[in-house]
Amino acid sequence: MNEDYLLKKLPIREHGKNIVKILKYVQGMDRYYFPVMAISLLFKTAVPYMELLLTAYILDGISAHTGIREMFAVITASVLAIMLLQFLSGAIYHRMEVRREQMYHLYECETQTKMLEMDFSRIDSPKIKELKDRIIKDNNWGAGINGVFWSCSGVMEHVFQMIGAVVVGISAAGYLFHAGTVSVWLVMAVLLAVQVVSVCLRMYFGRQRDRWRYHEAYSVEEKEEIFCFAWDFAGQESYNYKNGKDIRIYEGYDLMERWTTEVLRHKGFRKPLLRAAGADAGEAFFGAAAGGAAKGGAYLVVVMLALAGTITVGNVVRFAGAFSQLLEAAAGVVHDIPTLAMAARQQLSTLALIHMENEMYQGKLPVEKRSDGVYRITFRNVSFRYPGTERYALKNFSMELTVGEKLAIVGMNGSGKTTMIKLLCRLYDPQEGEILLNGVDIRKFKQEEYSRLFSVVFQDFTLYPFPLGQNIAVSRTYDGELVRKCLADADFGARLAAMENGLDTYLYKDYDDEGVEISGGEAQKIAIARAVYKEAPFILLDEPTAALDPLAEYEIYSNFDKLAGTKTAVYISHRLSSCRFCEKIAVFHEGELVQLGSHEELVADKNGKYYELWRAQAQYYEAEG
Repeated sequence: MNEDYLLKKLPIREHGKNIVKILKYVQGMDRYYFPVMAISLLFKTAVPYMELLLTAYILDGISAHTGIREMFAVITASVLAIMLLQFLSGAIYHRMEVRREQMYHLYECETQTKMLEMDFSRIDSPKIKELKDRIIKDNNWGAGINGVFWSCSGVMEHVFQMIGAVVVGISAAGYLFHAGTVSVWLVMAVLLAVQVVSVCLRMYFGRQRDRWRYHEAYSVEEKEEIFCFAWDFAGQESYNYKNGKDIRIYEGYDLMERWTTEVLRHKGFRKPLLRAAGADAGEAFFGAAAGGAAKGGAYLVVVMLALAGTITVGNVVRFAGAFSQLLEAAAGVVHDIPTLAMAARQQLSTLALIHMENEMYQGKLPVEKRSDGVYRITFRNVSFRYPGTERYALKNFSMELTVGEKLAIVGMNGSGKTTMIKLLCRLYDPQEGEILLNGVDIRKFKQEEYSRLFSVVFQDFTLYPFPLGQNIAVSRTYDGELVRKCLADADFGARLAAMENGLDTYLYKDYDDEGVEISGGEAQKIAIARAVYKEAPFILLDEPTAALDPLAEYEIYSNFDKLAGTKTAVYISHRLSSCRFCEKIAVFHEGELVQLGSHEELVADKNGKYYELWRAQAQYYEAEG
């Protein structure tokens, strides 16, 4: 992937659009965040100017022999006001930080929510993979959405400082215009030139920093093709208790070191980052130099005016402080706006994902709720290939599923069995042909209603580190009695009885130290109980027991057949012995349906694919009789 898009020059208008886009999104998450930020920064900015005004008042009061009572009253009121502003600024700032932290996590959740809502067919597409990689890299080198928050805060604070400097210094600046000499104006011109040169140098070093950080470091990363993985693995996976067993048993320490610490210490990767740090130092140096010049020049100007007898001591302090603050704040704005533009630009990839529209047609027809449960699904000349591939996973496939039918789908790995289930559940749409529900194209139905027709136990099913009851219902609320019945029917009743917290027992220890570890067989029983709990008219088993031996798989499939009752059940397996109890068996080979019939009919055809597979697997199930 070419990461030069972060360094490519854009018109100022384009940068402005990017900033507005991300700020609008932030405002949509929390409409009070920016007002709260503004109030906090306003109070924070007012404090040093109030201190400056108080100092100027004291100096002028001493020179004018102002009464002690008057000065004491003004000083007391000013100090109390300053303390109040500091308290309010701090209190509001901490509330703002709570909002920022909440939005940071909500923003991360937005991408996960989008992945859940996205068409399943797009999740593994090359376009989405590239976008996800880009999001990871954009956020690895920055502070994520926090970069936008902090940069925006910096811009706002410096703008308030400039306004404050003008307000505080305006009256003192009048002396400059009425009594300024040629030498004074010359010093002012030099100060302005210094600030302009400083800004240009800071922008140059900032550009060099971005070049080394976002381009050269990316190049090393892509050359190695491992850094992002190493970063994530070192931070999240290598110390995971689930994979820690294998690392210890197989003594995989050298392998883990290769993919973690060795990569992170890679000199080729460190070199551009060191140069980026050098550019950061250069930018900081010229920023400090400009600040020092501003302060020194401001004092030089007012000293020249004071010696000429045209300005009071208090006004010297006011003008010097205000003028130096004005120059520093202006330089800060010039620095922060490009930083904000870069932070906004880094979030464009995340926004592109969040705002991505689904491609699959969203039907509007409700699914007919039949009291008799009669649903008929027809595949008519269906062909399908996965995104980014030219090979058909399913070719010219036709079949009909009728209510109450027990259908087994068998074939070698990669023959199209799972693809057929994904199309049936409308996780994908076929490129050719159509799938009908009671004679109507399934694309015309509301997806959420159509999905309720199916309970599926996939080969790679997922159990969540949440309470057992929520795992069965896949919901925070559930019918406890029905959950217990489904677990008992799935032969998990004894294990449930041994759990101290019953259905509230957490699976695994991700969120609860008292969580339980479950075996592979127990996990399969939980997944089957989940499928039964849904009470859908179609129940599908997509090789969830592939890791078990043939006898164990046959037992689970037979028990599940009893649980399915009169529902339509589809069993997928590459082992023929597990599905002999089905009335009808479909044989898949290289993406095509090559045979369809009962076990007796298919095994009698000695020239067919089923007989070939049956004889090849005979050694595993001949003992069954």
